[in-house]
Amino acid sequence: MYYVKYQTKITSKGTITIAAPLRKALGLKPGQTVKLELDEKNNRILMDTGMTFKQLEELRDKIVSEIPKNRKGLSMKQMRDLAAKNWLAERIQRRK
Repeated sequence: MYYVKYQTKITSKGTITIAAPLRKALGLKPGQTVKLELDEKNNRILMDTGMTFKQLEELRDKIVSEIPKNRKGLSMKQMRDLAAKNWLAERIQRRK
């Protein structure tokens, strides 16, 4: 882990710019949503960059690749397909 510190100004609309080295270190992409939380005790704003669905899939695939084949669960695609199939079956059942 490394420590970087930058100063930024707040615009009249309340926006701030996050310096490129910080964005790169945090893996932030244009349009990405981040959560901000006020830490009143320490007078700081905490930022949670969260994880995109694609990042979650990539992380899961990396972890799953290390699991022996006989112990693997469903892939993300299989889970999505099953969820969609079950959702559709429930809708059809409700119409009957």
